[in-house]
Amino acid sequence: MRRWVLAWLVALLSVCLPEGALADGAWQHDETAHYRFRWLDGSLRGFAAGLVAGVEAHHSRIYGELGLSPEAGGPTEVVLVSDADALNRIARAENEGSRPPEWADGLAYPLRRRIYLQASRGPDELDKTFQHEISHVALGTLAQGRAPVWLAEGLAIQQSEPIAFERIWLLTEAATMGALHDLDDLAAGFPAGGARAGVAYAQSVHFVGYLRKTFGEERFARFLEVLGEPGGPSEAPEAALDRAMRAAFRLPLATVERDWRESLRLWWGWIPVVFGSTTLWAVTVLLLVGAWRRKRREKAARLAVLRSREAEEMAEDIEVAHALRPPPSLFDPYDGQPPTIH
Repeated sequence: MRRWVLAWLVALLSVCLPEGALADGAWQHDETAHYRFRWLDGSLRGFAAGLVAGVEAHHSRIYGELGLSPEAGGPTEVVLVSDADALNRIARAENEGSRPPEWADGLAYPLRRRIYLQASRGPDELDKTFQHEISHVALGTLAQGRAPVWLAEGLAIQQSEPIAFERIWLLTEAATMGALHDLDDLAAGFPAGGARAGVAYAQSVHFVGYLRKTFGEERFARFLEVLGEPGGPSEAPEAALDRAMRAAFRLPLATVERDWRESLRLWWGWIPVVFGSTTLWAVTVLLLVGAWRRKRREKAARLAVLRSREAEEMAEDIEVAHALRPPPSLFDPYDGQPPTIH
């Protein structure tokens, strides 16, 4: 009888308490000069130790590249979990109104100075993701929510990753087929996933690189500085961006974007001259085949996720049903000793 009552109480608590509440008190902690770490699973201690060991070097470099003092903004909280499901669940529970994507490896809430990381992809990817999220917090400290998403993501990729062939391929494919996004459409957010999200990331990092190369590091730093300066009390983010673009580059975003697209078009225009039309057709065919294969992989990955979730939900339903059933004595006429059948 006591087991039955306990099962009911556990089920009731899991429904009534906020997500993560049952784990209170299980958090493990560590800290550095500018970061406060916590993680739930003891198996994550090694991952946490690696992050702790390298974080201050990452912090100094990333903040320095943005012209920020290492002390700017105060300490940042870092929450480390085992996988994407745990990351999504805990981030939602701890940040009211947050709807993070289910596929995220990391999340940053710059104005709250909070980072969430999941360790399922191994220590190297974890460290790269950590640097990416530190960049988001640093830019948030500087711009106070006025930075467009394309700038935040493009800068974070530059500060955390080497040049990736896959992103070059995606950008080339999109530019060739006229499938680039308008930067205005990438100011508030990116597509939820798939190839279009990949194009958004590739386009953002390339455009940020174009700004730095075309106008120089000094004027790019001025751009970030002006973006961080408060405007009027009712200034919209797009107005702040336009103010910073004009102050640093003497041009509005629309003009700079047009020139950037023209630079891509001119580059592609030289291919048939340098390599010949046959090579151009071969490259185009390769791009089409690559796009088709990537879509197949994405579809297969989505189906695998759906099958996995369906299996997990069925297992959970079975466990709950088993835990909540009343003791056999309430309905079993044989009192747990059924007759044998011949």
